[in-house]
Amino acid sequence: MPTIGTAPVFVARDAELAELVRVASRPPSVAVVEGEPGVGRSRLLEELAAHPVLASRVVWSARCGSFSRPSRLAPLVDALLGKTAVAAAHAAGFSPATGVLRRLVPEWSPWLPPFPENADAETVRQQEFRAVREVLSGCGPAVLVLDDVHCADDDTWEFLRGLAASPAAALSVVVSAAGCGPRRFPPLRGTAAHLSLGAFTAVQVRTLLDASFGRCAPDFAEAAHRRTSGIAIDLTALLQNVGDTAEALSADRLVSATVPPIVRSRVSGLMAATGPAAQDVVRAAAVLGSPAGEPDLGAVAGASGEVSGAITEAVEAGLLRDLGRGRYVSGSPLIAEAVYALLPGPQRCAMHGRAAARLSAGAEPFASLIARHARLAGDIAAWTQWTGVAVDNAIEDGRTEEASRLLETALRDTDLPRTARESFAVRLGRELPRSIAHAGTVRLLREILREWPLSKAARGEIRVHLGQVLINQVGKVEAGRLEIELGAADLGRRQALLARGLVTLALPHIGTVPVEENLRWLDEAEQVSKGEHDAGLLAAIAANRLSARMQIADPEAWQEIADLPRAPESAEVCRQVARTYINLADAVAWNGHYPVARVYLKTARRLIRDDHQPYLDALADGTELRLDLAMGEWATVAEKARAMLTRVDKDGSLAAEPLLVLGWYEYGQHRPTAALRSFDAAFALSAGSVPVQASAYAGRVAVHQAGKDLQAARRLAEFGLETVRRKNNWVWAAELMPFAVRTMLGLGQQVEARELLAEYRQGIDGKDAPVANASALLCRGMLTQARGETLAAGDLLLGAAQAYGALPLPYFAAYADELAAGCFSEAGARERAVASFTTAETTYASLGAAVDALRCRRSLRRCDPETPRRGRKGYGEALSPRELEVARLAAQNLTNREIGERLFLSPRTVEIHVGRALRKLGLPSRTVLTADLLSDIP
Repeated sequence: MPTIGTAPVFVARDAELAELVRVASRPPSVAVVEGEPGVGRSRLLEELAAHPVLASRVVWSARCGSFSRPSRLAPLVDALLGKTAVAAAHAAGFSPATGVLRRLVPEWSPWLPPFPENADAETVRQQEFRAVREVLSGCGPAVLVLDDVHCADDDTWEFLRGLAASPAAALSVVVSAAGCGPRRFPPLRGTAAHLSLGAFTAVQVRTLLDASFGRCAPDFAEAAHRRTSGIAIDLTALLQNVGDTAEALSADRLVSATVPPIVRSRVSGLMAATGPAAQDVVRAAAVLGSPAGEPDLGAVAGASGEVSGAITEAVEAGLLRDLGRGRYVSGSPLIAEAVYALLPGPQRCAMHGRAAARLSAGAEPFASLIARHARLAGDIAAWTQWTGVAVDNAIEDGRTEEASRLLETALRDTDLPRTARESFAVRLGRELPRSIAHAGTVRLLREILREWPLSKAARGEIRVHLGQVLINQVGKVEAGRLEIELGAADLGRRQALLARGLVTLALPHIGTVPVEENLRWLDEAEQVSKGEHDAGLLAAIAANRLSARMQIADPEAWQEIADLPRAPESAEVCRQVARTYINLADAVAWNGHYPVARVYLKTARRLIRDDHQPYLDALADGTELRLDLAMGEWATVAEKARAMLTRVDKDGSLAAEPLLVLGWYEYGQHRPTAALRSFDAAFALSAGSVPVQASAYAGRVAVHQAGKDLQAARRLAEFGLETVRRKNNWVWAAELMPFAVRTMLGLGQQVEARELLAEYRQGIDGKDAPVANASALLCRGMLTQARGETLAAGDLLLGAAQAYGALPLPYFAAYADELAAGCFSEAGARERAVASFTTAETTYASLGAAVDALRCRRSLRRCDPETPRRGRKGYGEALSPRELEVARLAAQNLTNREIGERLFLSPRTVEIHVGRALRKLGLPSRTVLTADLLSDIP
């Protein structure tokens, strides 16, 4: 791993370096670089001194405060000694006045003029200034580079002020200094550049890491910036501490890494060099852990008077950062951690106690922060009280995930008082269905139900809410149903809560039971809720009744949608109406009403715009992803799906839809292994959603069918069909049916395929599901083709393509067009075949399905030899014999080296041939190059 601070690459300060080079190469000039300790001033000056533009100049350089001779003008003496050979070569041109340097630089005595006689101390001092100036400017064009001039001795400081006020003709001066404190380099009229270096931004940190390690993950760069605040010296130490290679670096490892010893040692030294008052405010900042003003720092430090001087001292040392407007924070999170670790336990508890008291006395107390300080101070009663207040605030502001996190943290703390345990557990149960539930939280609630002493009412309520989460987010329908039934036994007269649990089971897509059983639960929820006046409950039941009708594609359901309230007054009713629209969008998307689904999602997002609802947001995002995929917006769909997977629990049911979308996208890109992996993962997480399961089955059948493993495809198709058959809602088999029928026909099972289609058409009869009707038409076309009626089959398939295109579902439309073209070609209807092949090829190409487009293009050329070809000239636009030979070996997954060994070519030549073949074939990469694609090329 490159050492970031001295890496061979230099990034993120390019503009500043360019400005310094410009100034230094145009004497006389003065440039000043300011910045807090650790931001990289020294590295910038090192880069300047070594810059090629200054190669023809004498660069006198030294660092103040770290010189070898602790005496007057010590940095300047070090700079002179660093270029002894240069000075000796020009000594003949020095004036007699330079003899005064014999005492300062005795190593030069052999070739310096004699020391002046009878000169008093002040005269000698002034002559030293003039002599140093003469040497610096008398050896040719030169640059004086001095680092950390705020640490310089008084004589050096005075010399630099004079040099800046009256620069030497052939000399440029570049100095760096701390950006605060009493020894700031004076802003003079003649200063050509005054640069202020700040800490690295997150973007600069990523640029630096990319240059040092090769491309690194964005979350790793963000974690590095967050932990170090972009302070270069801390960034260097942290990265050296976590690993030696880019592969070893991960955001989790970076976050959990201990404070590097070099940082601990540096912080300990800095603390020792500051006064007691400054040490106390640094400790106070570390305890507070967030920006604070002077009064807060003083109060937490336990200071009896003003602390402005102590804060200034701490800022100058780099232990605190001045954020402006009277706010200060630890120099970096790493510095804060190091300081905090040095605090003795009793002092640390006392400081946290003072922090809690100070914050709670404020006009707008930050409850969660007060609770944290109270806990670390050991004040359990105050911690419990303020945690409850923080949860109330989070719920009121719609921050359900934060409320759940606060409650879960408290419930995991063994010191939580018994009196608070039950109420906190019940509150966590209430909030969990509205946030994104994680596996650890679900395990905690189950542990509480199993091991904690709870009242019957509390136990029943927790069970109902846990059942809702298990059904809606974990996909464990039977386990969730059992929890709701057990909760019902404990709830007694709390009918409203029981109804909420029952209504969770009422949507047809849930579980493997027939739709009729889901509707029975809905009826039971309505019976239980009779006499209730809870507007939120009644809205939830009405929502699920309407959503259930739309899920089974009831054509009469549309009439009731207009009755939904447009601007609900109650926040709870507003959430239920938003949920209704999200459920409706999901349902009509499975039915094939894609533009309508878009409108419903837009309405839902408007309703919850000011009310953060993570669970509802995730549901809407999953449906929107499916719409993007279906409607042909493939350019961004994979990226959006992967982004969603980072926001939800990767082991929860909310991850099923983005995985499903990725599977279909990868199938369209002819990446069968990746597609199958995504489909399998989606299926594993979709136990609570039959339509997602059916789509995952369809994808798995499609992959095996494309790989010519028809037996595996047939088995999977039967499993998927049985799932839909058991649920008794054939609308959800719209994706599966064409692949199932084609697999059966490939195995010669025409009778079974006809019987399946008859069952399917009966199941969707009277349903308002245009995608199901298009699927039935496609299946009819394939069966008609299998009977040898190619022209009639082509007409049916063309009708299917038009039906899919009207939805729009472009990939399936292109698939139907391609099949229709094949039928027309076989029937001798050449013009119709050309038209359908052309339409299919254009649609595939617009989606980015390169392999499918190529297949159609080749079929089109066979059907119409006059069709223009794509590719490069040479062998027309076809593959040359060598390119074809190489491509066929590449299709066998041989590496460039292995191909080269067989054909006696270099790996580079093989790479060129493969690249040309891919370009001529219109393929994006060699991963989609297969033997089938090359089989009919002569």
